[in-house]
Amino acid sequence: MFDVKALGETIYESRGAGEAEIVVVIPLYNYTHTITAALGSVVKQDLAALAVIVVDDSSTADSGQRAVDFLQCHPARFSRAQVVRHHRNQGPSMSRNSGIARTHEPFLFMLDADNRVRPPALSRLLEGLRYSGAAFAYSQLCLFGEQDGIGLGDVWDPARLAEGNYIDTMSMIRREALLAVGGYAALAEDGQVEDYDLWCRFAELGLRGVFLPELLCEYRVHGSSRSYTTQKYDTVMAEMSLRHPRVVRPARPAGEGSDTP
Repeated sequence: MFDVKALGETIYESRGAGEAEIVVVIPLYNYTHTITAALGSVVKQDLAALAVIVVDDSSTADSGQRAVDFLQCHPARFSRAQVVRHHRNQGPSMSRNSGIARTHEPFLFMLDADNRVRPPALSRLLEGLRYSGAAFAYSQLCLFGEQDGIGLGDVWDPARLAEGNYIDTMSMIRREALLAVGGYAALAEDGQVEDYDLWCRFAELGLRGVFLPELLCEYRVHGSSRSYTTQKYDTVMAEMSLRHPRVVRPARPAGEGSDTP
């Protein structure tokens, strides 16, 4: 079996009081100017015990050291804080898998290094998971940066996945559910649709999500935001329909009419 831990090494680790139920997993590649804001938003959460792991995916900038510097200034905030550096760039899917493999907490929250969470996002999502029994919980997004507004989140409906993704990466997921599907898949469009692929695999196994219609997560809109563009839509949907034919409909050629008379 492939040893995910062999992809990198721990460059920082600290332990505080308590035993966390939740670990925040942050893949990091060159977001030097935003990683402290992402970590700062985690510090402000209302949970007393909380763990965090930053996976520096062989950044060419000093992003990983910036994360280390921040965590060293908050040693008592986390029951466990860790920064791992990959030996070479692996992409966001394997970065998340590194975070999964190197942690043990039963709930994982996925946070990109350019985004933020509002208090009390983590405790509300955990509450939603406990009461619903769902495999993962997600909220509505608040957009900021180059565009302000509200995201496209909505209630869990696997049928909607047939035409595209409407659930962001920023979700709280049960570890047992992630292990059941084998973690994140490294795809041709890695960094764009690994979350979409994950939700499709959950749907295929009959696992469900629960939606909290609250503005708990903040998504930064900028030129390199991790969402697929209109130009890539057909490519993405073709790949997803091949991987998940029971969930995603193949893209229909332009101009093709409905089969219904």
